[in-house]
Amino acid sequence: MNSNNMTTNNGSVDMAVGRLEGWLATMGGSAGYYGPVVGLRGVSMAWCGIGYDWRWEGLLDGWTTLHRRTKDPVHLDRMDAALNALTSAQLANGTFCNSYFENNPFEGGMPYEPALMAAVLRTLSYMREIAHPWPVGTAEMVERFVEERLIKELWNKVLKTFNNWMQSDFERYSPPAVAAIVEILCDYAKLTDSAERLAPYIVGAANSLLACQFRDGPRMGALPLSNQEGSDVSPCMAARALPAFARLQQQTGDARFATAGDALERFVRNSFLPDGGIAVMAFAHRSTRLAPLFVGATADTLRSFERAGRYDATLMRTQIPWLLSHQTASGGFDTAVGFEDGRGSKRLPDWRDVIPVCGWTDKIYGLLAGLVEKPVSLVSGGPVSRSVRVRGEEALFMEDNVSMTLQSKNTDWFNWRKRTVSPLTCRL
Repeated sequence: MNSNNMTTNNGSVDMAVGRLEGWLATMGGSAGYYGPVVGLRGVSMAWCGIGYDWRWEGLLDGWTTLHRRTKDPVHLDRMDAALNALTSAQLANGTFCNSYFENNPFEGGMPYEPALMAAVLRTLSYMREIAHPWPVGTAEMVERFVEERLIKELWNKVLKTFNNWMQSDFERYSPPAVAAIVEILCDYAKLTDSAERLAPYIVGAANSLLACQFRDGPRMGALPLSNQEGSDVSPCMAARALPAFARLQQQTGDARFATAGDALERFVRNSFLPDGGIAVMAFAHRSTRLAPLFVGATADTLRSFERAGRYDATLMRTQIPWLLSHQTASGGFDTAVGFEDGRGSKRLPDWRDVIPVCGWTDKIYGLLAGLVEKPVSLVSGGPVSRSVRVRGEEALFMEDNVSMTLQSKNTDWFNWRKRTVSPLTCRL
């Protein structure tokens, strides 16, 4: 990504990245990143421990990008530390503890684990490129996930694709997870010289993506959250197939994947709002749901475009200023705009809008890292104090370097000391 194509002031991007690094430092410990979760499918507020889910994805990509651009050794150190932490968090069957994002603390999170491992493999490919040794145990960690978890447990011999769980309905699979698995297997095959052995799995998974793509109607080109008939579409999650289609077309020369990518790009592009943000959900028989506009999902979708070789300067000029406008004094970012009331409401924001979440801010970090040309200094954030709504009641959200709280006149809703597993209070 070339920041010279951007009309956004590069200094403001550099400052945003430095402030975000300052916020991440308040959320991180020696083994990873803590924090509450507000997700597409729910929230995790009563458990705020270290997650080994897709919160690492944008961080690994961002550190890789920043090291490639600036050669600052601190980013390589961060990659090493992350790989060591992930290796320690892996379970015997290849899954990771606390990998289920909004449903933590549970293992086997989908599509979160494949998204995480795809980023790990991109990091390892870069390390090999610069002749940097992999941390001890990393190769075994990746092998265990691919061979034990994906191939032995999740491969569906009937559908010839990957299920979400061993207990999954044999007729069901999740395209966003399968797309990440395609990327994993392509990189793993290259790193381990096992392309011939893995070819049937890659071909099967690739065909399963093509099989569930909508061919007509208002969602033409999109991929659903599930292959089941009537499944809803998340434009952000659908966009995650763009890098997989690009990789498949590059490796096979099969024009079907280029055609599929073009159709998917058109659908996703039309899901962006001209003044910023991306629609949250598209349905079969009712209007597209615009809000809540997830800030991190918008960044994630732009990153999917970039990783697929579909960088769009016009989209970036529209969306980057909108993203930057949602960074708070703490250096973190709002999670969304428009929970409950939709976008543009003049009422107080819902509390879920303003809670900063590592698993969304990392997506912003991964995107903005591609706009940075020189080493960025960490910038410590300031305190946040904002009026919000909690279940129809006015409350105050406060954040500083050591805590997050939500309090109304009559109720202490949430009181969390950063870098701890359990809040002192949680009534959400």
